[in-house]
Amino acid sequence: MFDILIVNGRVVDGSGAPAIGADIGITGQTIAALGDLRDAAAQRVIDATGLVVSPGFIDIHTHSDLTLLAEPAGMSKVRQGVTTEVCGNCGFSPFPISPERTPLLRARLSSIFGEAVDWSWTDLQGYREVVTRQSVGINIAPLVGHSALRGTVVGFDDRRATPDEIRAMQRLTAIALDQGAFGLSTGLTLPPSAYGDTAEIVALAQVMAAYPGRFYTSHIRAWAGYHVKGVAEAVDIGRQAGVPVQVSHMSINDPPYWGQADTVIAVCEQAVRDGFDVTFDVYPYAASSSGFDQCMPTWAQAGGRDALVSRLRDPQTRREIRADMLKNGLFGGWPWLWDRLQISTVYHPAAKPYQGLTIEQAADLMNCDPLDAALDLMDLDDGRVEVIFFYRTEADMQAFLTHPLGMMGSDGLAISPGGILGHGKPHPRSYGAHARVLGRYVRQEPVLSLEQAVYKMSGQVADRLGLKDRGRLALGQAADIVLFNPDTVIDHADFENPHQYPTGIAFVLINGQITLERLCWRIHLAVLTCAKQAGSWIVVEQRREAW
Repeated sequence: MFDILIVNGRVVDGSGAPAIGADIGITGQTIAALGDLRDAAAQRVIDATGLVVSPGFIDIHTHSDLTLLAEPAGMSKVRQGVTTEVCGNCGFSPFPISPERTPLLRARLSSIFGEAVDWSWTDLQGYREVVTRQSVGINIAPLVGHSALRGTVVGFDDRRATPDEIRAMQRLTAIALDQGAFGLSTGLTLPPSAYGDTAEIVALAQVMAAYPGRFYTSHIRAWAGYHVKGVAEAVDIGRQAGVPVQVSHMSINDPPYWGQADTVIAVCEQAVRDGFDVTFDVYPYAASSSGFDQCMPTWAQAGGRDALVSRLRDPQTRREIRADMLKNGLFGGWPWLWDRLQISTVYHPAAKPYQGLTIEQAADLMNCDPLDAALDLMDLDDGRVEVIFFYRTEADMQAFLTHPLGMMGSDGLAISPGGILGHGKPHPRSYGAHARVLGRYVRQEPVLSLEQAVYKMSGQVADRLGLKDRGRLALGQAADIVLFNPDTVIDHADFENPHQYPTGIAFVLINGQITLERLCWRIHLAVLTCAKQAGSWIVVEQRREAW
């Protein structure tokens, strides 16, 4: 007698192996049997005729650290089949933090809703306790972020860390790893992480050498001409520290170098040939997104968002900011393509009419130069304007997505339409990335086989994380499972109407519990943590309640 029996499905097990016809028996939180179970009995039988049965998807690159506290159901991800969110990416984790620096970090995380929740923790353990009490509806695997470390110890100043400050950051890194962080992330175009030099990051990454399986993940220095140098720096940090490397949201954003994905991939391939563990992730869109503050000179961002806004409101400093942006371009040299910069989310009512427009279109309405329009909107919106960058090509994205070293990560958020965070016109990746791979890049414009796609969203990611009990359908594995219709699964979120769920995802099970059943769902929690011993992973707590 099983608790749940899934029968008549086409099983794609997450290893990359060909699909097989098999039934799956679940007892408690785990897969207890897999094979011909036609004579078995269960409390609940799910007929998966016509459906693919695969491991739940593990999203290796997300920013749901705080959105899951504001909207615990995590529906934009669960309804894609995602069962685990890897948070704390791009240097942004909500821990560690000293109480006096909480407002600065909260403002820094404004683009991922840092101000939407109350903060009552200072470290990963405290964050875990809050998440547990909240009864979040998806597994969380946290990274510790360099911006949080640097913000806590050094502050948000544009300067090099002293030796004492580096040692203090190392101690905080070790504490986070002891408390279960899966690795260290940086955001090297995002202050204050951007203010750290290579030597500083190597020193922090070296702490992980005592924690087998932990890895360094990097939002690289994506300055003009850095599409290769930024990846090479990430690889060099891993080499010097002796830890695996994950390059975040691999892309080429610098227009003169569009079409040169092979030159970037070559850096990773050479590192692997030299014996180093290097992989990368990518999301299936030819556009990225962030706060517009990231487009401004790093010196102007020093001190946090309030300091940036104060500089914008000082006439002389604003002229200096404008001159710097005009002279040096976007990210130190990308051209300003104002028709490719779309205003996605604003917060001040007076800025709402410009939401969804390109900055070029907004400038026409405001009857001014596009650069002045952007600065005026940043002033009006207290520095919180978010934008979408159409600075990538489909060909480069597909080259990264299909490469054996590449895996899928959405760079998105767990939110919901109509929820307290379901406003604006954010990047559609939060609602559609995984379904888009299955619908568009497996079925409609096939560049991946079904087995390859599932592997890139489950087993390959589990291997990078060192997860021994997730990412594959096999005996003893946690019953994180998704059932989808391969003939209909597709994303619907787009840049005009991003708050739309995909279709074709029929069931989602997390730790043996049915979380999504057609259009019904339940909340439950499992915060994943990395124990200090190599290869030892535990679920620290599980709670369930009706939603």
